[in-house]
Amino acid sequence: MVKLSSNTTNLLKDDIISILYEKNLKPLLTIEIARELRRDKEFTKKLLVELKEKGILNEIKKNNKGKDYTKRSKWLIKPGVIDTYNEL
Repeated sequence: MVKLSSNTTNLLKDDIISILYEKNLKPLLTIEIARELRRDKEFTKKLLVELKEKGILNEIKKNNKGKDYTKRSKWLIKPGVIDTYNEL
């Protein structure tokens, strides 16, 4: 596997944020984000978790009826981050 530079991973994280911002009210599955990035699901999940730990994203692990997802997650930009981005 090729080792990516930190600059490249930061650019991919920026791409993830822009993908989610374009669909800001619709949470996306990890696989949907991976398809847009043209990267594998595991690598994309790693980047998403890093963004979650930084406080940029929310991970949704329940469906509309409150039932837990067992193997998947949906991702959404936190509302405070969207407000800050809109101010720029």
